[in-house]
Amino acid sequence: MLKASASLLFVLLLATACSTPRTAPVVRFTEQDKANLIVRYYTDNTSYVLKPAKTEGPFLSVLKQDAVLDLARQQPGRELAVVMLIHYTRQSEAEEVRHKWTNLLTGLGYQRVVFLAAAGSMQVNGLPVLN
Repeated sequence: MLKASASLLFVLLLATACSTPRTAPVVRFTEQDKANLIVRYYTDNTSYVLKPAKTEGPFLSVLKQDAVLDLARQQPGRELAVVMLIHYTRQSEAEEVRHKWTNLLTGLGYQRVVFLAAAGSMQVNGLPVLN
C-alpha cells in the first residue's frame, strides 16, 4: 500500500512538473548607444523623441507623428530605430501600433525597428524588448 501511494505521488508530481508552462526569458535592451532614433510613443498626437533629443528649453518637446517622422527622415544613419511603447490593455491595439510604426520607419529606410515595454522613467537600456 505504501509503495502504491509513493508511486502515485511520484506520477502526480511528474505530471504536474511537465504541465507547468515555461516562460521565455525576458530579453533586455542594451543598444541605446547604437540607436539612431529613440521615440517614446503614447499616441499619434503625443510622442517624445529621446534620440536625437528634441527639446524646448530643458524639456522634451511633445511631437505629433508627422513631426517624429520628419525628424526620423533627417537622421543620417538609419540602422536602428527604437520605439518605447506604453502599456496597452488590448494586445490587438499594441500589435496595430507596432505594425504601423514598423511600416513607417522601414519605409524611411531604417534597417531594424525594436519595440520596448516602456517604464515610468525615460531610461532605455534595460527595458524589456517586445517580440
